[in-house]
Amino acid sequence: MKNFKILSAFVLCVVCFMTACTTTTPNPSTTTPAAGTWKITSFIDDSKDETSDYNGYTFDFDSNGVLKAKKDSQNWAGTWQTGVDDSANKLVMAFNSGNSVLSELEEDWRIIEMSDTFIHLEHVSGGNGGTEVVKFSKI
Repeated sequence: MKNFKILSAFVLCVVCFMTACTTTTPNPSTTTPAAGTWKITSFIDDSKDETSDYNGYTFDFDSNGVLKAKKDSQNWAGTWQTGVDDSANKLVMAFNSGNSVLSELEEDWRIIEMSDTFIHLEHVSGGNGGTEVVKFSKI
C-alpha cells in the first residue's frame, strides 16, 4: 500500500510537470477568410495603436481571392491569398490603390487565429524587427 501511494504521488508529479511545461501555439481553425464583409477592430504598429486610421473602412473577402475595400463612396480593388511560409500559415493582401492606409495591410501576415467571425494576424518587420498586429471582425 505504501508503494502504491509513492507511485501515485510520483505519477501525479510527472503529470503536473509535463502539463506545466507545455506551451501551445495558437493554431488557426481555418486558413481561408470567410466570404463576407469585415472591419478592422484593432491595428497596432510596433505598440502604437493606429486602429482609428481604419474607421469607416470595410473589407470584402470573396472566395476567389478578390479583396475589396470601401470607405464612404470610395472603393479599392485588391487581392488576397493564403499559403505557408517559414512553416507558418500566412495571409497576403495587396491593393493597387496608392492609399497609404491600405498599403499598411500589404504584408505577409502570420495567421494567429482565423474563424468565420474573427481574424488575428501578426507581421514582424524584416527591417527593424517591429511587430504589427491586425484584427478583423465580421460585420
